[in-house]
Amino acid sequence: MSVRVKITQPGIYASTGKEIAVGTELTLKKEPKAWAGRYEVISSGGKDKEAVAGDAGDAKSAADVLAMANDTSVPFMTFKSAATKLLGEKTPASKADIVAALEDLATKP
Repeated sequence: MSVRVKITQPGIYASTGKEIAVGTELTLKKEPKAWAGRYEVISSGGKDKEAVAGDAGDAKSAADVLAMANDTSVPFMTFKSAATKLLGEKTPASKADIVAALEDLATKP
């Protein structure tokens, strides 16, 4: 069984480390549930299907993501992906700039 998905949000990376562009359609062996909320299922086994919705418990605050920046066990791309969920398409490229943007976001009322 295969599933066809369309990338709808930034933050998904190929095995080469390069980000997969929003709008890209992929055929995969199984549904990538770890990407929840960042793709939509176009078809699965010949049937149309709804996309997996992200769990509200996965939502992180700016403070939570800032804590990830200082945790050496968290890979940079995991931190950047969480930051992108808060900052959107204008997420800076460097870790220092992302931290500054998150600090700005955390201090806004």
